[in-house]
This record gives sequence, structure tokens and C-alpha cells, in this order.
Amino acid sequence: MSLAGPADADLGDVRQLAGRKVLVVGDLVLDEYVTGRMTRISREAPVPIVEVVEREDRAGSAASPATNIIGLGSFASIVGVIGCDPAGARLEARLRDVGVGGVAGVDDRGLVRLPEVSTSTKTRVLAIGYTGGLHGRQQVMRLDDVCSLPASAVEACADSVAQLATEFDAVLLSDYRGGVISDGCINAARLSGRPVAVDSQGDLRRFHSLDLIKVNQAEAQAALGSSDVLAGGEALRRELDVRVLVVTLGADGMLVFERQAEPLRIPAVHVSEVFDVTGAGDTVIAVLTLGLVAGLSTRRSAELASAAASVVVRQLGVAVATPAEIVAALSQG
Repeated sequence: MSLAGPADADLGDVRQLAGRKVLVVGDLVLDEYVTGRMTRISREAPVPIVEVVEREDRAGSAASPATNIIGLGSFASIVGVIGCDPAGARLEARLRDVGVGGVAGVDDRGLVRLPEVSTSTKTRVLAIGYTGGLHGRQQVMRLDDVCSLPASAVEACADSVAQLATEFDAVLLSDYRGGVISDGCINAARLSGRPVAVDSQGDLRRFHSLDLIKVNQAEAQAALGSSDVLAGGEALRRELDVRVLVVTLGADGMLVFERQAEPLRIPAVHVSEVFDVTGAGDTVIAVLTLGLVAGLSTRRSAELASAAASVVVRQLGVAVATPAEIVAALSQG
């Protein structure tokens, strides 16, 4: 009889992330990538001219963890706001894209569509033909066209969470500080009785008495008023009354603070080349949330999340880590 090796155990754990249902709530953005060649300097001003050769749309911000959830074989539905405009139509089209293995795209029952809202768009201009970047692509500019949400849109999102959350295994709040994650939305998620995970880029202290919060190092330091996250993280977790607090540290991995447990340092999976960190945090929170509802240990969920992040940072823009890629990353250590 042959014994299962580490790769078999890794694959078994990754497979447990499939078959779950997560309601993702948050701010939606159309990510537009405009790629061209920089051939000369403009006569009108001392700036390069980029001759466009390719355009690509991707569903960004809160849509990113949703697409990561689908890429791992689970079901994701989205609550967010778009306008009744061409950018909104393009974003919806990307949400409906067929996922890995032919599975359906993101469920859009919770989308709030309003004619008075302009769909937020971030346009990245990439130049090709030079060394550096991904396959010779170098970002030279980013244009943000971000819309403020009316109160009616914010309230409609909270209502959607209240109506839909009980159909899901967990609720994931993706806060890009665009207005969707209101106090009403947080309360609706809490009252659903489902596990609630948060990816916060705003005021951490709004998210008290929940199951899982992920935050980056800079924002954890700001909340603590100290640069020593290792020393202060457990006190912050207790203050928030959260079961698990995860602080991502970039190339240094992540710190995990869990109720009735010693702090854990999860190393980053070795990455030889980092092309683009866009969306890495979205991948991490997607894997952590799936691990939570799958019953994996927090340590194991964090290890899988670290491996998944090492996959997406090698790709351009918002990307998805497949189960096979996560297993391969784990084997590389």
C-alpha cells in the first residue's frame, strides 16, 4: 500500500474549498487595461504617446474575491452598485464570464442598478516593448473615475444583504471605502447568523463581533498607533471581539491572531518574480473565508491563502489562483 504524500494532502485540503456558497458584498469597479506601444514624445507636451493595440476589461474591487471563490469551485453571489451606463454593462458582462472548468460566473441577484450612478472605473495604461513588468508591459498611468453613492443605493445594498444572506454559508464584506459597506450592511450581515469575514481598507473598529477580519500591515499599524503589530495584534483582536484577525505583511507573509491561541506567523510562499500585487489581498480573503466555512484550521487556511497569493502576484492585474496552481505553489515552498 502506498502512502499519500504531501501533495496529496495539499490537494485534499484545497478541494475542501470547493462546493461552498459565499455572498460577497462591497464596492464594484470596472478595471480597464489599455495596452500600447510608446513610440515617441508628444509635440504638445513632454509626455510619451502610447499607440493603443489592446483593451481588456476585468471586474475589480469586490468582484475580485468573488471570482477567486468561483475559481476554487465554489459559488459566489455579489451585492454592489453599478450604473445603467456602458461601463456598468461591461462590468456585468465580466461578472457573467464562464469560470474555471466551465462553471457559471458570479451570480448578480444582489446587484443594485441605478441610472443616476456612474459605474466606477479605473483605467490602467500599459506600455509594451520595454524590459520590466509582465512580459515587457509597464504601467505608465492610472486614471480613476470613481462615483460617490447616494443614500438610496447604500440602503438598497443593506436590504439585499438582509434578504439573501441566509441562503449562503458565509458573508464576505469587501470594503474598498466606496460606501457600500455601511453600518446597515454590517448589521444585516451580523444578524444573518452566518459567519462574516471582512477585508477592511477603512475604519477597522466598525467591524466588531464578527468571525474573521483581514487587514494589511499599514492599516493595522494605524489602528494600533504602533508599528509593532506582533506585540499589539492580540489586543486589537480582543478590542474588536473578532474570532480571527489576519494581518498581511507582503513579502513577509502574514500574522494570525486567534481566540485562545498563540499568534502565528505564516511565511510567504517563495516567489521568484512579482509582477503585480493587484488583487493579492482579494485572493487571500477569498481563501480564508472558504477555509473558515470548510472547517479547516486557521493555520491551514492561511497557508493555502499564502500559496494562492503567490500565484496571482505573478500575473497582470486582478487574477485567480486555480486549485492546481495552489498545490504547485505549496510544493515549491
